[in-house]
Amino acid sequence: MNTLIKITFFVFFLKPWIVNAENIKYGIICNNVDKSVLLEFLFKNKKNNLFADTFKKINGQFIKIGKVVGQKSSSFILFEDKYAFLGVDFAWHLDKNTMKLKPVLLSEGTIRLEKMPEELSCSKI
Repeated sequence: MNTLIKITFFVFFLKPWIVNAENIKYGIICNNVDKSVLLEFLFKNKKNNLFADTFKKINGQFIKIGKVVGQKSSSFILFEDKYAFLGVDFAWHLDKNTMKLKPVLLSEGTIRLEKMPEELSCSKI
């Protein structure tokens, strides 16, 4: 009887934590030196997905802006931002050691960027 209670407890009460462990979330908040630019990003990795989906906070809600297109554990993350500049393949490079976020131009499409965004400092959320 005691064993049955333990098994029931494990199945019904510990199962939600096991399921949530499959969705790995990692978030960063970034700003420039004078704090006039503030960006928040969230990375959500699904169970069988090698690269995470990337979300950006816009008007108080996180919207999907792309995917992580490259990464090296404990070194860097390269993720696309499809809504930063329409018509331009744009990405961000996050150095995990210095927590610096740098803009990366993957390719110019119909629009030429006159000025790249500035480098931002980030922290985990």
